[in-house]
Amino acid sequence: MKKLLSLLIMCSFLTLSVGCSDDSEKTTANAPDELSSSAENSKEEKETVENRTREVDTDNTHVYDETMILTDGEYEDLNTYAAWLSKAFKINAAIVLTDDIGDSEPSDYAKHFYESNYSGDGVLFLINNDTNNDYFYRHGLPSKFISDSDVQMLFSEISPILALEDYVAAAERVLEEAELQLPEHFTDRTGSLDAEIITACNDYIKENSGANKLNVYYVFGTGDEKFTNFAKKRFAMFYEETDDIAMLVINGETGESRLNASGSMTYLLDSSSAISDAVKSCYSVAEGMDIEEAVKKFTAFAE
Repeated sequence: MKKLLSLLIMCSFLTLSVGCSDDSEKTTANAPDELSSSAENSKEEKETVENRTREVDTDNTHVYDETMILTDGEYEDLNTYAAWLSKAFKINAAIVLTDDIGDSEPSDYAKHFYESNYSGDGVLFLINNDTNNDYFYRHGLPSKFISDSDVQMLFSEISPILALEDYVAAAERVLEEAELQLPEHFTDRTGSLDAEIITACNDYIKENSGANKLNVYYVFGTGDEKFTNFAKKRFAMFYEETDDIAMLVINGETGESRLNASGSMTYLLDSSSAISDAVKSCYSVAEGMDIEEAVKKFTAFAE
């Protein structure tokens, strides 16, 4: 447990390890392995989390409380938030509380825990009551959007909260950071796009789809699985039949696309062929997929 001494130390930013990103799946330049000793002196004011319902039915475990310190209600609230974040942003989100990391460094412990339980893009927040060095691990896509300096500033904010042993508030703030920073409307699974292009696609959908709920899921090949089956499975993975959502899966390798929709967005299914043709027109064998143009063409079909 954090002691009063930890409060003094953490408030001076010495006991909290800032989680560096893991970029093993990225095709862009790696982030630095170590952080500078001070955060940025100035930073633009961040967008606030809008009021929204973060409810999702799940049997999956996202909170691993090895300390047994959370009440049932606290566990349920955190697990629900992390489960919702995982579905809404199509990543893995986990919170780990432990009193024993053995001989491991917090960074190694967090990375090993993540790789033992998950694959693909995600985040893991380690609350380490063994050595009091907590850690925020980012893997894949989140490392493009949550920078080392973002994490350093986040830890300067939550260090006194952790010292007071309000682990729920600290963990919620970490999940909120991911919610604020990550793209929700455009999902890049190719690993080839930089943050600027992903943000441009995400923002275009958000700003030009009106009240319609749209998502573009961008991949490059589906292995041995048929593209149609792949698209159906991905839609079912993230959405329910009652959700008001349309999700277009685009294959950057071939230029083909597949629309899935439910709830109030099923009207778009009548335009499936036209949408596929429009997206295909943005692809050439020589140049590949112009994904920004494809996003614009798809979004134009939403009423």
